Amino acid sequence: MQHNFPNPASKMSPMDQRSSERYGIALPITMEDAEGETLDISETGILFETEAEPQVGARIDVTLRYTLDGKPYHVGCEAEVVRVERVGQKVNVAAKLLTPLVSAQ
Repeated sequence: MQHNFPNPASKMSPMDQRSSERYGIALPITMEDAEGETLDISETGILFETEAEPQVGARIDVTLRYTLDGKPYHVGCEAEVVRVERVGQKVNVAAKLLTPLVSAQ
């Protein structure tokens, strides 16, 4: 007799299935033509707040901006939107990185 046991991973939310540690950091971000700010970031994904509302599944170009030792840096990557959640007047966008964070200096 064969038993079919439930797969615990099938009941896990996407938040529980993260493959990389996330770091809470607020950096200015540009998504296409919209401005925003990161809420957290990892090697494989990014969560940011913006006024734009992309569609789930959309491929987007994002650019992170930061300053280190007085020198400005711009880091660009391509991502796929996996979740969009309205929070008041803003939108939280969770995206899976399709390309590694590469300097666009």
